[in-house]
Amino acid sequence: ISDRSLAQKTLCPDSKTYLGEHYNTHSLFGWSQTAPTFHVAQQATGKRAFVLSRSTFVGSGKHGGHWLGDNFSRWKDMHQSIIGILEFNLFGIPYIGADICGFNYNTTYELCLRWMQLGSFYPFSRNHN
Repeated sequence: ISDRSLAQKTLCPDSKTYLGEHYNTHSLFGWSQTAPTFHVAQQATGKRAFVLSRSTFVGSGKHGGHWLGDNFSRWKDMHQSIIGILEFNLFGIPYIGADICGFNYNTTYELCLRWMQLGSFYPFSRNHN
């Protein structure tokens, strides 16, 4: 979460929902879309489906990957992508990646070059600048 509050732009973590406290169910919505999408796509094609989500929950790694979301073309964001990828690996989501070279702002040649080098080690790698 870096420098933001856990409750920023969402419900208070102590709020109650039908399934329990919001703190424990915040990203359940992402899982509830990823799992059925994976199964329907697999049934339709007869092959393993590719599902990528920006919202994941415990167990989501079985059905799809995670994209770290829109980032910025800054060195700080490149460094934070390493932490984000390692964290999601620890959460059981091995297929993870960030927008190489950043998404917001224009990148520099040096930053994009270094980020492409780093991105060769991302499980999910794409340049989205």
